[in-house]
Amino acid sequence: MIAYLRTVFPNATTEFDVSGLTCAPLRLSVERMLDQPEFVLIWARVWEAEATRSLATLARELCPHARILVWGDAPLFMPQYFQREPFDAAVIGGDPEIVISDYIQSVVKSDSPGHGLCFKADSGWKKTALGRVLDPHHWPFPAQDVIPFNDYQTARENRGKPTDDLSFDVSRGCPGGCEWCVEPLKGGRVGRWRPAIDTVAYMLNGAGPYQQFQCHGPIFTGNRTWIEEFVTAIRQAGSVVPFKAVSLVNHLSDERLVSDLASVGMQAIGFGIETLTADSSQRRLTPKVVERRLEQVAELLHRYGVEPKAYTQIGLKGQNRDDVLYTHRVCLDLGFTVRPTGATPFHLLRHMTVDQLDQLDLTRWDRKSFFDESCGLSLSDFYRMIVSPGTFFDSVARAA
Repeated sequence: MIAYLRTVFPNATTEFDVSGLTCAPLRLSVERMLDQPEFVLIWARVWEAEATRSLATLARELCPHARILVWGDAPLFMPQYFQREPFDAAVIGGDPEIVISDYIQSVVKSDSPGHGLCFKADSGWKKTALGRVLDPHHWPFPAQDVIPFNDYQTARENRGKPTDDLSFDVSRGCPGGCEWCVEPLKGGRVGRWRPAIDTVAYMLNGAGPYQQFQCHGPIFTGNRTWIEEFVTAIRQAGSVVPFKAVSLVNHLSDERLVSDLASVGMQAIGFGIETLTADSSQRRLTPKVVERRLEQVAELLHRYGVEPKAYTQIGLKGQNRDDVLYTHRVCLDLGFTVRPTGATPFHLLRHMTVDQLDQLDLTRWDRKSFFDESCGLSLSDFYRMIVSPGTFFDSVARAA
């Protein structure tokens, strides 16, 4: 975002805080606001909505003439929460870079916003046309000066992540449409890919202090032509570039695909297992996962030295304790690194009133602490599973 705004508004002063990442003192934000900015842009996830409202209230007091806009997962899942004071606008669709830059230009020109927003007008809150999307050639690369590396590394260590990853978008949009996922709201239901040649050129410049790239996108292997171009470009450069990505587990039963990506530097690949179904006579709870392929996927990834990361959810509708335990036992036995989360029903927020949202403790909706007792685990077991599924099963085995 910062890189794109700098390109569109080269003569503007663009300042930024990363207090959500570094826990920087509020004083830094206050100093920015006392400088009387024209726009205050706040990126927020659902569990940060209450803090966002508090920060926006402070901004309204300290820089009353600023336009306050919020973007991120929170307004995509629950736009109604932000359609009130002290906010002026919220991004509800389209690529945020072009939605926000066009909004700023409309304010400067005293025009009505054109797309991708709900916004405050004299007659009340209104919605614009659907948000526009950027040509992938124009997707920005990270502005690495935004987050000092030492701050990033401290935050990464506090989150228990093992590697320093430089993340950038290689694709946006997903046809899957999983109801709990923000990607269809954020990127749309049609996959779009940054040109492979641009992607590789950026990666060949190196990751600086970072250990590897995180090729961000919902289904990295969703465009096989793009994958072939990506692999070919790295090979032609005579290079190997460490990276990780996320895809669909069923794609990874293709040996040529796995071997090609491993040969040019793929270190790890994540995939959504969500949940398996312990009772094989019942309908699969996660239709996108074909369980009989998991052993083949595991064997291929291990053979080519790629770490398999399985993303699972605890508390999905229809899931019981046996399903939870079976899912994690299977994944661990296959040698997957398991990343469990609480099944957080973000999609339900869109249908709630503002009063109902205000009654919720939204700070719990962070996927690592959203607990539903219907999953069959105690709260203690839930957290033990979230923190370390392997240790959890070791303790279960000892107790047995």
